[in-house]
Amino acid sequence: MALDIQLPQLGLTMTEGLIMEWKKKEGEAVKRGEILFNVENDKATIDVAAQADGILAKILVKEMVTVPVGTVVGLIAQPGESAVAPPANKPKPAEASPTPAAPAAPAAPVKEPEPVPFDPHAPQEEEPDAPPPASPPQPVAGASRPAPSAARPQADGFVLASPLARSMAESLGLELSTVRGTGPEGAVLARDLEADSASPRAAAEESDTVALSRIQQIAADRMTESWTTIPQFTLFDEAEATALVALAEGYKKAKEPVSLTVVMAKLLAVAAERHPRLNAEWAGGGRIRLYPKAHVNIAIDTPDGLVVPVLRDCSSRGFKALGADLKAMAEKAKAKGLAPADYQGGTITLSNLGMFGIARFRAIVNPPQAAILAVGRIAEKVVSGPAGFEARKFIEYSVTADHRVVDGAYAARFMATLKLLVENPMGLLD
Repeated sequence: MALDIQLPQLGLTMTEGLIMEWKKKEGEAVKRGEILFNVENDKATIDVAAQADGILAKILVKEMVTVPVGTVVGLIAQPGESAVAPPANKPKPAEASPTPAAPAAPAAPVKEPEPVPFDPHAPQEEEPDAPPPASPPQPVAGASRPAPSAARPQADGFVLASPLARSMAESLGLELSTVRGTGPEGAVLARDLEADSASPRAAAEESDTVALSRIQQIAADRMTESWTTIPQFTLFDEAEATALVALAEGYKKAKEPVSLTVVMAKLLAVAAERHPRLNAEWAGGGRIRLYPKAHVNIAIDTPDGLVVPVLRDCSSRGFKALGADLKAMAEKAKAKGLAPADYQGGTITLSNLGMFGIARFRAIVNPPQAAILAVGRIAEKVVSGPAGFEARKFIEYSVTADHRVVDGAYAARFMATLKLLVENPMGLLD
């Protein structure tokens, strides 16, 4: 029996794909692992290989047609083996117009033909086409590609384009209506954007290349390592910040260098020591390295880039001592005076962008650590109180963790502990 060639799911979010080009023709021999066709989804254009040796007996979905994942797009048969197509697929043109077609009249029953042995040397006949749809017919495999034409916006300004083309246009800052499309009905495809970005106009608009500082290069390498090797998840929460603000303002009036970042570093350390899998790292081989004391890396902005020196023993030391240390580290960082020892030994990281007005954000784990806390701004919200509605201050924050070390329930318990500390920080006073 002939082997079905199905459109595979090439990514967790993929539900359909656009058949871009068949690399083999009907009747050609194929070997397991040879590229049969390539397909475009919302992320990339990907090659699809044959899963068995044989002959490409039938191409059931032609080029430039979009079909759902799992659709049988072709058949691989052995010489002399019958090649019967499955029930008709229902492909659709890429990003077809949402206007529904008129319902077709019911077709008269047709007697199914008997299967016949497939002979690769015999001339192949084209299957009779179905009644033509309302939209123009699609290009067939091997046919010459249509000449590029300007994308044609519809009445509501919508431009036909494939999912990947839309994603690329957004990242490149291009208007789809300015790109010449080569797809069905002038639809813009990813290859059209690649050609447009290589045009002299795009080259003329290209900005200068800027070299990263050494600090920025190291940060880029570490973040690439983190994003590509660590399975990460993020939990978001908020807490009432009335007591937190009062604590920080009290130190400010006393002219003590105790910022909100210092306070959050101590609260983070206390919570992490109570939930040690957040104060840990992946050791490999199915092992986790746990640290009894929390040493918090603090992200500091400098003219040369972000640095993350370590504030040590945060849970056992007072706010004043921690504030003095962080102030000294910040001054050294801006003067490029931090030594290698200032960066070493951290067990968890804190990044605070609240002073820039950022409400909430997701930070990336600082390897080899297992977690990082991202702190947003403090803002007022109207809530229901004992005397009716009143304005109170709230702070938003999130924890991003290594899923190999921490699961969601464990991280949620850590967040509950942190919330309790944020709303009641006075118990940790010097």
